[in-house]
Amino acid sequence: MGVCPSTNPIDEEDEEGEETFRKPKYYRGRDGPKFRVMNFTKDYEYRQYEHATWISARMEKMEVNKALSKGEKTLARYFNGRNGPEKFMDLTCPLKLRMEFGEDGELGVGEFVLSLHLPYENSQRPPAPSEGGLFVQDMARHFAYVSSFEGFATEEKWLEEILTLKRVLDNEGKRYDKDAVFIARYENLLHLGKKRNEIIFVVAND
Repeated sequence: MGVCPSTNPIDEEDEEGEETFRKPKYYRGRDGPKFRVMNFTKDYEYRQYEHATWISARMEKMEVNKALSKGEKTLARYFNGRNGPEKFMDLTCPLKLRMEFGEDGELGVGEFVLSLHLPYENSQRPPAPSEGGLFVQDMARHFAYVSSFEGFATEEKWLEEILTLKRVLDNEGKRYDKDAVFIARYENLLHLGKKRNEIIFVVAND
């Protein structure tokens, strides 16, 4: 499986004001995590993510799409002024869900964590959440293996894509955090255009 430098399509209009990052087309002009594609194969991209600040919510285990919908509504209220200074902010992307693996490999044990990236201009001084269960979360610079697919993702499709990327990484002997996986959704269910979804395994630090 060959490895090549990235030729990821990017929006020229987003170049201004960004020194090392230009928003991919699928951001559709929204703020989101800054990253560089270091390498890619036919199965995944190998990315370096910059430090990022997220607003997050914990919730009990449930069906993945129900968790995404519930998390989206909860986090949207924070962006729509339900925060300390009652500040309204433009929505960002993607909506990200962290799930843990059990000792036997079962996916979805423990609580879920739903997150939305804070707008760039608010990341240094995030508005304090006024709704219970929300918290501001910093994620340090890190590397990750990321696969993507389009369309509406069912519960079965999410699991299939997670296990596919996991199997590829295991077969290649890659080191990654095997305790958790992130899934990311860029569009809500009402969006009529392409729906981009991602599976993210963070590179292990040991």
